[in-house]
Amino acid sequence: MSAGAEKGSLSLVITDSGLGGLSICAGIVNGLQARRSYRHVSLTYFNAWPEQDRGFNLLPDMAERARVFDRALRAMLGFRPDRILIACNTLSAIYPETPFSRDASVPVTGIIDFGVDMMHAYLSHQADSRVIILGTPAAIESGVHRERLIGRGIDARRIVNQPCAGLAGEIEKTPEGATVRAMIDNCIRQAAGQIPERRLPVAAAFCCTHYGYSRILFEEALRANFEGAIAILDPNRAMVEALLADLPPAGHGAVRIDLEIVSRIVWSEEKIGAIARLLETESPLTADALRRYRHDPELFTF
Repeated sequence: MSAGAEKGSLSLVITDSGLGGLSICAGIVNGLQARRSYRHVSLTYFNAWPEQDRGFNLLPDMAERARVFDRALRAMLGFRPDRILIACNTLSAIYPETPFSRDASVPVTGIIDFGVDMMHAYLSHQADSRVIILGTPAAIESGVHRERLIGRGIDARRIVNQPCAGLAGEIEKTPEGATVRAMIDNCIRQAAGQIPERRLPVAAAFCCTHYGYSRILFEEALRANFEGAIAILDPNRAMVEALLADLPPAGHGAVRIDLEIVSRIVWSEEKIGAIARLLETESPLTADALRRYRHDPELFTF
């Protein structure tokens, strides 16, 4: 049973480096409203992006990324969470390197295993299939998705690692714009160059939470480069469903959800508007919270 069940309330922190994890936040808000497992939920979306013009991918090495993320994690404890969700593949890859991971006082769940589970299931059920792991340079550089698949018995030749430098940031501005389309086309074309037989089934695994905002463009790029069956593997939904499945049974007539989005950096109106429009249908509460996000330059220090 989830922490907080006995007291009828839940405090949850969801963290990402940017706006991609808000799709997970929206799904969780939706599920919490439908299930009514708690009378009150305090939900904090904590943007761990460290500096205005420098994210984790631009930090010099894993040691520095771990040091900075460790400070962010310790700041999250100030929101008194019952649990922390890392809705980011890059940060999930960094997490085991942080001191926080060795003495965490609350349960912490990263997104990587959800993606690995989906890829393993896909590859296991289609013997001739291939998977393209798409992610930020830092996530791909870590090699964690590939290593875990190989550890489960998947032939390394069936796995293609494809970094997509700068794509997440562009998606935040215009998820279906010409620049994003060109970047996606280029990434898929590079990956296709590593798969000589284009008629085999192939799946693109979204190992960055931003990529689902541009799903249609990825599907178009896959169809343009491959002749066989294509699939998209997006672990965002799997992470939502796992959290909701861990909730106690519905027991309350209504639930009050206090959602706050906090960020050390400033987001442009362009980014806020683009992502809020995508979230509006599934979760108006999340879209509204994004429009009213709190900028706090002292959110965490490092």
